[in-house]
Amino acid sequence: MTAAKLDLIAKLLAKAESTTPEEAEALTEHAERLIVKYGIEQAQIDERRGLLGQAQEQIVTERMLFRGVYAKDLREIGIGVARGLGVVRPILAEYPPIAGLLLVGYTSDVAQVQTLTASLQVQAMVAMRGWWLEHRDFYHGQREGVKRRARSGFIRGFAVGAMSRIEESRRVAVEESGTGTELVLSSRRSRVDAAVDEMRTSHARRRRSADAGSFAHGHRSGLDARTGDRAVSTG
Repeated sequence: MTAAKLDLIAKLLAKAESTTPEEAEALTEHAERLIVKYGIEQAQIDERRGLLGQAQEQIVTERMLFRGVYAKDLREIGIGVARGLGVVRPILAEYPPIAGLLLVGYTSDVAQVQTLTASLQVQAMVAMRGWWLEHRDFYHGQREGVKRRARSGFIRGFAVGAMSRIEESRRVAVEESGTGTELVLSSRRSRVDAAVDEMRTSHARRRRSADAGSFAHGHRSGLDARTGDRAVSTG
């Protein structure tokens, strides 16, 4: 995909963040289709490079952080985007009070998950606030915790809806790309899965070699050191 098309994706998502929820959905759906096609193109190019013995994209691990009252709800959007695109593994990571998400996948795929997730976070909050203005009277007299769960539920529903839309875009794009595309993507995902398995094996070995008590205290201290002034950001 050309730089012009990547720029178009960025412009579509930027506009979607500052318009009505209805128009935002149409703009985002268009951007998602382009992102899916971009991912397929990159996977095919990378597969050909491998067959020719050339250097391929690297598998990377990037971190996304989500802050605020709805941090864990917004994280569901990142999980949904990764699962919808199908080639990036999302792994939960807790950095209390920040909700974290590790994204494991090829560089270009992870970058697209980050881009789309960042935009959908903004859109979800805008849509939730609009919904709440229309429906808050239904919750009049309810405890604040009940109201909070209602808003939380809206965001989580938004995440599921986005994932379903991305999955459908992916299905259509794979069919249009012809024979062999699904195999290429499955192979790409298998290599990512293998990288995740290796990460988990490596971490398990480190835990067994450490004193349990000191490891727990050190782990907690490390989490505290990283949560001082982080804003919502990628990696």
